[in-house]
Amino acid sequence: MFRSILTTIAAVTLIALGCSDDHGIAPLPGRLGVDVIFLQEQIPENTQGVYLFVAPVFPPHAINELYLSPNSLPLDRDTVHTEIVLPYGHYEAVGLWWFNTETVSNLADVFTLKIDSDFLPWEFDLDSEHPSIRTELYANLKRVERDATLKGTITFNGPFPANTLATAIGAYIKKPESKVDYLIYLESMDFSIDENPYDFELPVTSRFEVKYLAVFWLSDRSGLDDFKTLGFYQDPEAPGQPGSIRLQPNQTVIGLDIAADWSKTGAEP
Repeated sequence: MFRSILTTIAAVTLIALGCSDDHGIAPLPGRLGVDVIFLQEQIPENTQGVYLFVAPVFPPHAINELYLSPNSLPLDRDTVHTEIVLPYGHYEAVGLWWFNTETVSNLADVFTLKIDSDFLPWEFDLDSEHPSIRTELYANLKRVERDATLKGTITFNGPFPANTLATAIGAYIKKPESKVDYLIYLESMDFSIDENPYDFELPVTSRFEVKYLAVFWLSDRSGLDDFKTLGFYQDPEAPGQPGSIRLQPNQTVIGLDIAADWSKTGAEP
């Protein structure tokens, strides 16, 4: 059941990517121009494409709230100028989403966000006085080169609730404290948890220390900003505190077991 749900989520995402910029019969009045500056020449071999996205609300409640470029950016040059037409309004984030050829891309593949001086996502407005804006994004695809692996077993204290949409494990470079942090600090995520116990293998980059490894649950009525934390990997020397995981290139770290508690969802099993 859970794999079919994930397939549906993926299909919605791909349909959104396939839509054109024309969101109605009348032309949309606003326009965002972005100069994307790639910081490395090498493109990961499993890259399907890189897409510009704009979010009216961030984190988004659902994938279909995002405005997405209909085609991948060209990946054969250092700097790419792209534009997306938008209705007038307020927007809370702009960034780049990487899609690969091997797995279903998810929120962890939002590898670039434009950050403002307050270290939060850059926001902007389009209106009749300012119908167009131009900005830049720096794209570092090393962010999605996941050359290490985390392995462990998730044990749940009961069956999956009937209203489960998805259950996931996520690795973070810093423990999230706010809803925005759950996307900004996300390094890798696997939405395919569908059995108890569940043996996971999560690809991550060795460039950053993983400081928070947790199991999340999403109900069939929740938005993408409403994950419930069921449990996290604990420091063996300080139980109750998140454990940090240092990595080397091509390293596999084992024994990262997590106990997941359904009572933290507020749902009936």
